[in-house]
This record gives sequence, structure tokens and C-alpha cells, in this order.
Amino acid sequence: MSDFTSSLIVAAVTAVLIGVIFLLVGAQKKKRISALRHLASMNGWSYEPIEEQLTSGWRLRKGEWTIEAINQTTKNSSDSANSSTVNSITRWFSSSVHLKDGIILIGPHQVEINFGGLGDMMLQMGLRLMIGDEAEDAVGIQRVELGSLELMARYMVWTNREEIAKQLIDQQLENELRAWPMKLPPVIKFSPKGMEIKVQGMRLYKEQDLFAMVKLGNSLLDSAYQLEKMN
Repeated sequence: MSDFTSSLIVAAVTAVLIGVIFLLVGAQKKKRISALRHLASMNGWSYEPIEEQLTSGWRLRKGEWTIEAINQTTKNSSDSANSSTVNSITRWFSSSVHLKDGIILIGPHQVEINFGGLGDMMLQMGLRLMIGDEAEDAVGIQRVELGSLELMARYMVWTNREEIAKQLIDQQLENELRAWPMKLPPVIKFSPKGMEIKVQGMRLYKEQDLFAMVKLGNSLLDSAYQLEKMN
């Protein structure tokens, strides 16, 4: 068998394997979409696919909240190979309740390692990621210790409205935070823009994960409404 014939066989086998992979990925995607549509119809949620040039995923809506799970592609313009980066994110959000001013952040507990100035810089970078474009509302933000020891072992709270944060993190909300089933804890933000629960690096689709996010979101809304009545 000549080298040319061998090369043709290898190329043909490779093409078949690539085709099979694409078929399997497509079938898996259709299966997930079908399961999501069924889950939405069973729970009275609306399902909305997202298919844009650089963004793909879906939204679920019901009443006061929306869940959005997307993959965002960013093209690396400085890369001569025209490569791209895909970032995944799932977030629950609602604009039904707002803080008048200030901000409350609840995020994963970070192990405190003494890196001196470098450690402080890393901490500030992490906070900026959680705060996003709401820097004006985060002036004077600092870490506060709230909730049980079990809660503090898994989460950290940052705020410039400590008294409101104490009222927001009631027993119901703490229970849902502690019951969060995924290894990666969510990031929660309560600000004048509304409420958000975000899981970075993951596009959730499993039923138990989505129910956990909905339950946490509903608890967050309940706590915020109680807060409104008290203030």
C-alpha cells in the first residue's frame, strides 16, 4: 500500500469520526433542549432560545424572575490565528425589588493566604468582577460576618449596608444557601439595579440545578419583600 493510499484512508477515517462527533453533539443538544422545554411547560415557565452571532443559550421566565444560561464567544483580535474564547454563565435575575442605595454581595468563601500586596490586589480583582458596572454603589464596601459558622465557612458577605444585609440574610435564605447542591457556590448581588444570582463558568441545564437556582431566587425575593415591609 502506497503512502498516498494510506494518507487517503487516514483522511477518510478522520472525516467519518468528525462527522460522528458532530452528529452526537447535535443529538445531545436536541435532547437537552427538549428536556428544558418539557421542564418549562411542567412548571409554568416560558422557554426562549437564544441564537445570536456570538451568543447562544436559552432563557426561562416566570412572573418576576428570569434565568439566562448562555455561552458567549469572544474573538481574540490580537491573535494572528483568529482564535476565540467561549465563556459560560448562568444567572437568575429580577428587577422587582431594589436597594435604595448601596450594594450587598454574597459570594464563595476565599481562603485567606498572606500574599501581602499581591493578595490584596487579587481580592480587589475578585470584588470588581462581582460588582461589575456598579462601582458607584459599592463605595465603602467591606467584608462583614453574618449568619451561622456553617454559612460563613462557605460564603463571604461584602456590603456597605450592613444592617440591611443582616435583615436580608434571614433563616430561610441561609437554609437555601447552605443547601446549594453544586460545588461552586453562586454569587448574589442586591443593588439599586435589582437582584442577581450568578454561576460563572457553567451553563446549567440539569433539572436539580435549575430547581436549586429557582428556590434560592424565590427565597431571595421573599427576604427582600420582608425587608421592604420592615423599612
